[in-house]
Amino acid sequence: MKARKNFRWEDMEKGGIELGQLIQHYEVFNRSEGKSPQTVSWYSEALNAFLRWLQMENMPTRLGNVGENEVRAFVLYLYSKIIRGKPLSKHSVANRVRALRGFYSWLAWKGYTDGHVLADFKPPKTTQLLVEPLTPQEIDQLFSNINQSTALGARNGAILALFLDTGIRLSELANLKEADVHLDQRYFKVLGKGSKERIVPFGADCQKTLLHYYYHFRQRPAHQGIDTFFLTLDGYSMTTTAVKSMIRRLAKAANVPRIHPHLFRHTYATRFLLNGGDVFLLKHNLGHSTLMMVEHYRHIASRCSLREEKSNPGTPKGDAGTNNKSSQKLQPVPAGACERYLIMLKSSVGKLSHFADCQQWLVHSEGTAFHPHSQALIDF
Repeated sequence: MKARKNFRWEDMEKGGIELGQLIQHYEVFNRSEGKSPQTVSWYSEALNAFLRWLQMENMPTRLGNVGENEVRAFVLYLYSKIIRGKPLSKHSVANRVRALRGFYSWLAWKGYTDGHVLADFKPPKTTQLLVEPLTPQEIDQLFSNINQSTALGARNGAILALFLDTGIRLSELANLKEADVHLDQRYFKVLGKGSKERIVPFGADCQKTLLHYYYHFRQRPAHQGIDTFFLTLDGYSMTTTAVKSMIRRLAKAANVPRIHPHLFRHTYATRFLLNGGDVFLLKHNLGHSTLMMVEHYRHIASRCSLREEKSNPGTPKGDAGTNNKSSQKLQPVPAGACERYLIMLKSSVGKLSHFADCQQWLVHSEGTAFHPHSQALIDF
């Protein structure tokens, strides 16, 4: 009788496993780890693009035959690829490399490879472009092209106001639940990246726009399963694609072709800092886990402030731009307001479900720590 051997995982030959099978395993792993559908899809799309390229080039697709050289050849292919008459941006190529590095890091961790095959392969350097925030004139153009006495205009005006007044992400706005919007108390609860819940306040002008839409023009949901705040004229939830399509049409009508959903977030963050907002408060409002992105906005705000001072040489520091209608409404952040809010957050031990405390603080401070800067953006 032939003796049976108890194989150990470390002793097994894994180089013959098909890459496609491992990509599927990695997708299951990402889902089971609770990663967002967008993150799971991002990894899968990038890895399957690499697999399709290997097959197109008639190259082996087994794990033992695919290493750093093949990945570098794939990167060269991406640089030569033309999409809609334009080459792929360096950011797109770098993102593909990051996805592949993440995949190979997982392979090493799980013992499919002896080490991290792409440990020495760094993503290509990208150009850091400074995106200019929207100007008050551009914002005026956008709102002047919205007829808020119609159902469509009231909804679109409310969407634009919420984008500019809170810096909310596109996906967060599309998935915003009706029950989570507290119009009387001027705040909403949102589920951001990494399933992190946070409270975001909004100003009085934004409140007026939301009330106008909600009580006069918001359609009845098409069925009981629809619970989002923003709806189509047929009563269905607005998708991220629908919101982007609306913004493209508005951009064309207002002759502001450069706008896109993330530019509203960018504008909000920059204006927040320009008008004396606290960086830690901004980090919370935007839903960032670190100060890295907030630091990026701080540099942009500093540059904008210097430019405004040069264009208004006789204006004292901090009052640049007070010669226009919008910025005359600016008021300083009340002393101690940001500190009181941060103390409240610390007392919650990081759990942002203490809505009663936040509501009490918002009423006490009348939202002024948040909204002097955003009121300058939304002038109806």
